[in-house]
Amino acid sequence: MSINVSAQDSVAYSRDYEFKEGVFLTLQHFLNNEPVLKSDIITSIPINQVDFLKEVMQQKTIKYKDAAGVEKTLEVSTVWGYCQNRALYLNFNKEFNRLNTIGSLCHFAATVTTPTSSYRDPMGYNYGINTTYQELRQFVYDSSTNKVYDFNTKTMEFLLKKDDALYKEFMKLKKRKKADSLFIYLRKYNEKHPLYLAKK
Repeated sequence: MSINVSAQDSVAYSRDYEFKEGVFLTLQHFLNNEPVLKSDIITSIPINQVDFLKEVMQQKTIKYKDAAGVEKTLEVSTVWGYCQNRALYLNFNKEFNRLNTIGSLCHFAATVTTPTSSYRDPMGYNYGINTTYQELRQFVYDSSTNKVYDFNTKTMEFLLKKDDALYKEFMKLKKRKKADSLFIYLRKYNEKHPLYLAKK
């Protein structure tokens, strides 16, 4: 399946773009702004609940009616994401995380479970019992490849290779300056390579 939106039917993403509220089953549904609408979701959760979609996405499966009115069931873990109250949430590690930056490259933070082999606090509660700890980390999502990477200097060097001028500019910076300029270059890349979405 080609991941794109035809030029004449698309518009570059801007802050005033309105995503329809609902569940985006795939990246293509997101690009086409074609979610499963709240009214098509079959659930006992009250539809007028403020965090209706958040509640729905905490279930193991989602039941909905497709365009033909056929009832379908999907594992929530396979869903791309959802839009609720004008905010977008991306499925990463079976958790839905809010996108802080939306563009060809999206930014988000997510809690990751890490083994304690590299982190042990003898004064910590339950020392010697827990084998993992949770850590909030930053990530970047590349909408052109549907892949998630750690948001760091190495990743930005890799992603900026798609734009020769930006890549050369970034590589001229000293190591510390690169680390401090990650968001600047994320924004520069998104400005030069906008995310194209279906017209509203």
